[in-house]
Amino acid sequence: MKRASRGWMIVILIATFLSVIFLIPTFLGDRLPNWWGKVFPQKGLRLGLDLKGGIYLVLGVRADRAVEHEIANMKQTITDELNKDQILPKGFDIRDKTLTVSFFSDSAREKAKKLKSNFENIADINESDQSLSFTLKDQYIRETQIKAIDQVKETIENRINEFGVVEPIVQKAGTDRIVIQVPGAKPSDRERIINIIRRAAVLEFKIVKDAGPDEETLLAKYGAKSPDDLLTQGLKLYPGDATGAGHENERFFIAERDSQVTGQYLSDARLIFDEYGRPAVGFSFNPEGASKFAKLTGENIGKRLAIVLDGVVKSAPVIQERISSQGRITGNFTIDEAKDLAIVLRSGALQVPVDIEQEQTVGPSLGRDSIQKGELSMAVGAVAVFLFMIIFYRLQGIIADVALAFNMFFILGFLSAFGVTLTLPGIAGLVLTLGMAVDGNILIFERIKEELRAGKSPLASIDAGYERSLWTVIDTHITTLLTGIILFWFGTGPIKGFAVTLCIGIVSTLFSNVIVARVITDLIYEERKVEALSI
Repeated sequence: MKRASRGWMIVILIATFLSVIFLIPTFLGDRLPNWWGKVFPQKGLRLGLDLKGGIYLVLGVRADRAVEHEIANMKQTITDELNKDQILPKGFDIRDKTLTVSFFSDSAREKAKKLKSNFENIADINESDQSLSFTLKDQYIRETQIKAIDQVKETIENRINEFGVVEPIVQKAGTDRIVIQVPGAKPSDRERIINIIRRAAVLEFKIVKDAGPDEETLLAKYGAKSPDDLLTQGLKLYPGDATGAGHENERFFIAERDSQVTGQYLSDARLIFDEYGRPAVGFSFNPEGASKFAKLTGENIGKRLAIVLDGVVKSAPVIQERISSQGRITGNFTIDEAKDLAIVLRSGALQVPVDIEQEQTVGPSLGRDSIQKGELSMAVGAVAVFLFMIIFYRLQGIIADVALAFNMFFILGFLSAFGVTLTLPGIAGLVLTLGMAVDGNILIFERIKEELRAGKSPLASIDAGYERSLWTVIDTHITTLLTGIILFWFGTGPIKGFAVTLCIGIVSTLFSNVIVARVITDLIYEERKVEALSI
């Protein structure tokens, strides 16, 4: 046997060993020993939504709201800076992406001009008679919207992962959409998963100023005609959750407008039970949050603390003592509701709202049907290819079939190594690869036949057939590989799954056609005198 073939034999053995190692997690799953993940990949081949059943969602992200938040933050920063310098603004006007601050005099505007240095990187600043206008730059707006979508994607991914489903898929689609696939999720989990995804989970802690049975009575006590009038007094009106915040005489609360402590300082949230055995949510603060919460509660002993979740007062207990690191949210929760609230609090709040634009629930029976049809199509395709090669190319056809078997084994092994999610289009990619896999062998075998007809010896014809058809085989595979890369780069969802399977299949097929088949041929013919080829 040639030295080169001996070297390639070692490579084939290594590839075979790695494929076995990579495929083990697919079959053993959670039964793998603890040390396995430290030494070998443990992802395994996963089944996609169309094969396993589950939930498919397309979310529209309202990224434009992130720009509104940026302008609101800019307004708050400007207000704080003006207060420090004792400059009284006449008013604020927000239109589209522009914040205009008006003053009572030119001298006040001149004093406020130093604010320009704080915002000149993110906004175009213009002066007029007695005002300053801050217009967010287009580039900054695009960056803000992209960051908002990335934050929504990461937050939702964390929430779904904590829900306990296996290997959810969360990915961006286009400029303002997120696609979510939750394979294995039961139809009964649909409402809980959707609620977990959509919930903003903005948690705020505020000191209660007043409470009452109706909105009008409360507003009248503060001389306000509408809730917006309270904002100028540094206050805000909140509805109460009747099951947790208070009783019939406390349906609305007036609390501080600004939050000194928010959910961003939480380090943990978990299901607990109160002294009456009712489900509740316990939470803990990180060091910075603990310091802020201790200051808030320490300075307001005897007052009520409103725990506001998504704009609703969930509970408003009286502060009995200084509290630093822990607290709880009570209410008429079920165990699942308390668990889900803990999940969304741990994962963080959504910076912008999301809308469910498309929803699809795939039952597991449909997935089983898809798997069975996919297996049948692969089996029929494999048998047809195997028989064709044996009938037309005899012994060389058998060699090609053995190389094809190695090829499929390598493909499945490396798909498993990368933790690829196998979908119905992915199975289509495997079936397509199965048909294309023998193309290279056919080119090589036909070239060998030409060399034999030219009068060369069998072994010389084999050498010439492989050498002279090598670049043709490589060229045909590279063009297909480039197509697969383009599909992966620009495609989404199922198209990506098809492209990944196709690309891995092309690389493995090239190796099997050029290397595996040649090594097997050398094993058969190299050590004996050959007078004729079975081809």
